[in-house]
Amino acid sequence: MQGSLICQQHTLYSGRFAPVGCLREVPVSKQVKSVKVHDGGWNISNILNKENPDNFAPVKRGGSKGTKDTLEYLRIYNSFLIDGRLKDCVDLLESMEQNGLLDMRKIHHASFFSMCKKQRAVLEALRFCRFIGNPKISTFNMLLSVCASSLDFDGALQVMELLKEAGLKPDCKLYTTLISTCAKCGKVDAMFEVFYEMVSAGIEPNVNTYSALIDGCARAGQVAKAFGVYGIMSSKKVKPDRVVFNSLISACGESGALARAFDVLSEMTAESSESKGWKPIVPDHVTVGALMKTCILAGQADRAREVYKMLQEYNIKGTPEVYTIALRSCSLTGDLGFALKIYEDMNRIGVKPDEMFLSALVDVAGHARRADAAFEIMKDARAKGLLVGTIAYSSLMGACCNADDWKKALQLYEEIKSIKLTPSVSMMNALITSLCDGDQVLKAVDILNEMNILGVHPNEITYSVLFVACERNGEAQLGLDLFEQLKMDGIDINPTIIGSLTGLCLQMFNIDFSLGNIIVNFSSGKPQIDNKWTSSAVMVYREAVSAGLLPSSDVLSQVLGCLRLPHGSSLKSTFIENMGVSCDIPQYPNINSLFEGFGEYDIRAFSILEEAASLGAVASISIKETRIVIDARKLKIFTAEVSLLRTLRSLKHRLAAGSRLPNVTILLPTEKKQVDIDEKEKTLKLAGRIGQAVGSLLRRLGISYQGEESHGRMRINGLTIRRWFNPKLNSKSSAAGPADLLPLPSRLAKGIAGQQRDIRNLSLE
Repeated sequence: MQGSLICQQHTLYSGRFAPVGCLREVPVSKQVKSVKVHDGGWNISNILNKENPDNFAPVKRGGSKGTKDTLEYLRIYNSFLIDGRLKDCVDLLESMEQNGLLDMRKIHHASFFSMCKKQRAVLEALRFCRFIGNPKISTFNMLLSVCASSLDFDGALQVMELLKEAGLKPDCKLYTTLISTCAKCGKVDAMFEVFYEMVSAGIEPNVNTYSALIDGCARAGQVAKAFGVYGIMSSKKVKPDRVVFNSLISACGESGALARAFDVLSEMTAESSESKGWKPIVPDHVTVGALMKTCILAGQADRAREVYKMLQEYNIKGTPEVYTIALRSCSLTGDLGFALKIYEDMNRIGVKPDEMFLSALVDVAGHARRADAAFEIMKDARAKGLLVGTIAYSSLMGACCNADDWKKALQLYEEIKSIKLTPSVSMMNALITSLCDGDQVLKAVDILNEMNILGVHPNEITYSVLFVACERNGEAQLGLDLFEQLKMDGIDINPTIIGSLTGLCLQMFNIDFSLGNIIVNFSSGKPQIDNKWTSSAVMVYREAVSAGLLPSSDVLSQVLGCLRLPHGSSLKSTFIENMGVSCDIPQYPNINSLFEGFGEYDIRAFSILEEAASLGAVASISIKETRIVIDARKLKIFTAEVSLLRTLRSLKHRLAAGSRLPNVTILLPTEKKQVDIDEKEKTLKLAGRIGQAVGSLLRRLGISYQGEESHGRMRINGLTIRRWFNPKLNSKSSAAGPADLLPLPSRLAKGIAGQQRDIRNLSLE
C-alpha cells in the first residue's frame, strides 16, 4: 500500500471547507408561529417566509437580550431542520457564530447528521462539522455514515483528513465505517487497503469489520474474496453472526454460485457449529430473501419456491420485501396461482403489502397473460385501503401490454387521467408498446403527442418502440416525421432507431426499384440516384456516424441496398451517351468496366463502405497482396456485392499504374440440406442467398470465374480481370471506334502513343 489512505491529500474541496449551495430544496411545511420583532434587530418571521435566506445580517446582542436572540435562533434552526432545509440550517449557525451566540452544546448533532444521511448531503454535513470545536470520534463516525449513505468515497477520505487535523486516531468502529463506505462505493481494492492499514495500526477487527468486507465483495460479485475474508475471520476465532452468513449468501448470488449458497446455509444452521465456538444460527427474512435471489438469478424458480417455505418452517414473519422477492420467481414462469398464495400468506400473518409488492403481483398476472386478474388484484388492494400509486399502475399497464390487450390498456389510461394521476414514462411506454403490438401505430403516435401535454418526456425506449412498429407496418413517411420530432425532443438516437429507419427506406426503395421508378441523374457528370428514400437512408446513416454510433451489418447493407442502379439496357445507353460515344450494347456485354460504379451501384456506395471499414464495422480488404481474398461468409448481400465492386475498382487503379493484377478469391456461405437419394439420406451443399447474388452480379458484369457458389468458393483469374478492363470492341458494329469507348484519360494516352509511333515511322522513311 503506497502511503496511508487517511493521510492522502485531496483537492475535492478548496481549503478546509468551501462555500456550497444547498443540494436539495425542501418546501417549508411548518412555520414558527409567534416570533417577536426586536428593536434594531431583523424580522425573524421574514426570514422564515423567504424561500432561500442565504444571508443573515449580523446583530450584536448582550445580556438577557442575547439569551432571547439565542432562543429565537434555535427555534428557527429547529424549524429549518424539521423541513429538511440543511443549507439554511448551516447558514443560520454561521450567523450565530458571527454574533457570538453559537453554543454547539445546545445543538443536537445526531439529528442533523441523520437528516444529512436521508438527503445525502455530504457538503452540508462537512460544513456543520466545522462549528464543532472539539469533535470526538463519534462525530467523525456520524460524518462517515453520511458519506457511506451518499456513496461519496472522496468525501469519506476528506473526513479522515479532518480526523487527522483534529489530532484523533481512528478506532475499530471508524475503520469499519470507512470500509463500509468503500464497499458501498464499489472500491474493493481501497476497502482492503483500509483493512490492512487497520491491522498494521494494531487495531483488532471485529465481526462488523469482517461483515463489511464480505458485503463489499458481495456487491462486486467477488465470491472468492468473500470466502477468503471468511477464512481469515475463522482463523482469528471471530464468531460469525447472521449478517456475515447473509453477506456470504449474497456474494454467492451475485456470482451465480447456487450450490455454494446452500452450503453456507447448511454451515449456518448445522448443529456441529458448536464445535467451532458458536451455536447454530437461525435464518431470518434476509437469509431467505438472499437465497431466493440466488435461485432466481440462476433461473431456478422451483427451488426459489422451496426456499420460500423456510418462512413458515422457521416461523419468520418478514417484511413485504422478502415476499416481493418470492413473487419475482413467479414472474419467471407466469405462475399466478403461487403468487396469489403468497398474497394470502401475507394477509393471514398480518404483513401489510406495500406498493412494490402489489406492483410485482400485478406483473406476475401480466406474465401469465391474465389482464383481468391484474385488474382484480388492483381492485382488491384499493378495497383494503392499500397504497396504489404510480408504480402499481405502471405494472398494471405492463400487464395489459404482456397480455396483448391494447383496448384494456387504453381503458386504464383513461382511468389514470380521470383520477389526476401523473403517469410515469415507463407507464406510457407500456401503453405505446401495447398499441404498437396491436398494430395501432397511429393511436400510439397520438399518445406520444399527449405525453408532452401531460408533462411526461419521452425517452429512447418510447421512440425505439415506435420506429420498430413503423418498420413492421411499412409506415415510412411517419418514421421520417418521428425522426424529426425525436431530434426536436433532444432524444439520442440508438442502433434500434437507425436500423428501423434504414430498413423502412430500403422497403420503399425496393418498391420503386421493382416498378422502375428509380431516376439516375447525370447532372454532376457522374451517375447519381435521385430518390427520396435513397437520400433519407444516406442522411440517417450520416447522422448515426456523426453521433458516434458504429453502423451494424444490417444498417450498412440496408443503406447500400438503397444505392443500387437499375439493370435495364436504357440506363446503359444513357451511360454511353454521357461518355460521348455510341455502341451496340448487346455486342459489348463487358462495357460495364468503363462505367462509374460499373453500372451496378451509385458511386456513393464505395465511400460509405470505405468509411465503414475505417470505423471497424466491416473488415478491410487489402489489394496489395499477391492473392486477394474477399470473405463474404458473414456479410449481408448488398455489402458483399459492393465489397466485390470496390475491390475491382481498386484493381482498376492498380492496372492504370502498370501493376500486375492478382487472382481474386471469394469465400461464400453455403447451406446444407438433407435429401433422400436411392433410399439413402445424403447431405447436399447448396448455394446461399449471398452466393447466388454474387454469382448473378459477376454474370451481369460479364466476368468469368472458376468454382461454384454451392462449393463456397469462387476464383477470378487476374488475367481475366485485366482483359475485362480492356474490352476488345468490334468497330464495324459501332459508329465510333473502340478507342472512343475508353475513358478520356485512356483516350488521351492512346492518342499520344499513336503520335509517337507516327513520328518514329516518318524518321525511318
